[in-house]
Parts: sequence; structure tokens; C-alpha cells
Amino acid sequence: MSDEETEQVPGFDDFVESEFTNVLALALAVLHDRDDAFDVAQETTARTFARWDDVAAMDRPGAWARRVALNLATDTLRRRARRQRLHLRLRSQPPPIADEQGTVEWDRTFWAEVAALPRRQRNAVVLHYVEDLAIADIAAIVDSPEGTVKSDLSRARGRLRDAMQRNDHDVQGEE
Repeated sequence: MSDEETEQVPGFDDFVESEFTNVLALALAVLHDRDDAFDVAQETTARTFARWDDVAAMDRPGAWARRVALNLATDTLRRRARRQRLHLRLRSQPPPIADEQGTVEWDRTFWAEVAALPRRQRNAVVLHYVEDLAIADIAAIVDSPEGTVKSDLSRARGRLRDAMQRNDHDVQGEE
């Protein structure tokens, strides 16, 4: 958002100056991840700007912004939990600890396997586990019956489980 855009909205710059750090600190306390916390703080600012006329008229606009930040942080935690459940569902043990560069080899392998899935299965996996969408929402997006989406997800999970187990055997054979 440029300075020119916010200059046209009286009080918004002052609000952001006084509240952004607090919203960021709140998100960081909930998420324990700087990047995710910054994303939440930025999205909170964008949503506040979009509704600034309504927010500015509130008795406590900072409280509204904090509620938005908490809701966004909760959504982020849910996405994390969903990804973790997917990892656990596909493997009998939890994912390995990150290496020195902060990456996890298993994650790279896993997402390469997701990318190799047939288009419908890949789309269903991404929409369900990354975007955290319900089956009905996915069905509407991909214009397919809910049963087809459920079938695509089931087949994708089976393929991913088999691929990751194959990968585990390949790695164990090299040791």
C-alpha cells in the first residue's frame, strides 16, 4: 500500500503506527514463528484498511484489530495441525527435525510426490491440506461432486503413503 493511498484515509497511518507492533507481538506470541506472525500482522493491517471507515468509528479499533489477528493466527495454527496430521497419516513416525538450512528432506520429497500426482488428486490435496478447505468447498472450486473429491483425496493419500514408504526403504537400504 503506497503512502498516497493511505494519505487519503485520515487516521489510518496513526493507527498502524500505534498498533502494528502490538499486533505483530500478539501474533508472534501465539504462533512462535516470525514469518507467520508478520504475515498475520500484514493481513490484519490490510483487513483494517479495507474496513477502515467502520473500524475507525469503533470505540476500540485496536481491540478489533487484535481479534482479527487472533482469528488469523488460529487459522494458521489449524493449517499447521492439518499438515502435521497429514504427515502422521502418511507415515508411522513424525517428520524428521530440520537440518542446518532449516529445510526438511522429507518435506522436499513429500511435496515432490504431491507434484507428481495426477492433476485432480494434486489439486484436492493442496486445497484440502494446504488451503484447509472442506470437501464441499473443494467440490465447488473444481466443479466435481463431493464423492469425486473424497475419492481423489483417498487415492492421493494412498499414492503418497506408498511413495513415502518406498522412499523410506530406499534411504534405509543406502545406510
